[in-house]
Amino acid sequence: VGAMLDGWRTLRKKANILIALDTSGSMLAKVGTRTRFQVASAAAGKGLALLNTEDRVGLWSFSSETEQRPKSPYREEIPLGGFDQKRINSKIASLQVAGSTALYATVRAAHRELLDRYDPQRINAIVVLTDGKNEYSRDNDLARLLSEVTLDPQRPVKVFCIAFDRESDFATLDRIAKASSGKAFDATDPAKIDEAFVKLVSSF
Repeated sequence: VGAMLDGWRTLRKKANILIALDTSGSMLAKVGTRTRFQVASAAAGKGLALLNTEDRVGLWSFSSETEQRPKSPYREEIPLGGFDQKRINSKIASLQVAGSTALYATVRAAHRELLDRYDPQRINAIVVLTDGKNEYSRDNDLARLLSEVTLDPQRPVKVFCIAFDRESDFATLDRIAKASSGKAFDATDPAKIDEAFVKLVSSF
């Protein structure tokens, strides 16, 4: 099995991956003895370990405008570039949790970012980790978002979503993912979030 995994990492087409991590206030809710954010952070760390060292990976955080992020509901924490797992894990551990969930605005902006940084030699994908649904009144146009992320065969950018709480709007996440020919993964059972990451990475 170890040899198969090593071979898969070598043979899989390299990727441009933009991770968008929900840092809204609801992420402070408890899942057993941990917060949702701690569960998501741990899962992200394990998921990163499945990536290829030659992948290009960026990290965004998103919620809504907060004191720490007054001008935008999302922020580039680490630019899309060479994969540095330790740097990404360290940045995730330092993120502050506050605000509501600007899901549509973030997916829209992340999709534009990957189109601007599109690499035809790589898989181009957005990975959204969220515990909720869109709560951002400045951008609540789902129909327009679905239209914008619809897969362009000439420049395919796929959206993958992981919903890791029962309050997640999984049906909408699934629609967003399917519009882009990506996938949504139901990890509302915390025990399944690691499994969801394995399935996600194997979908690239």
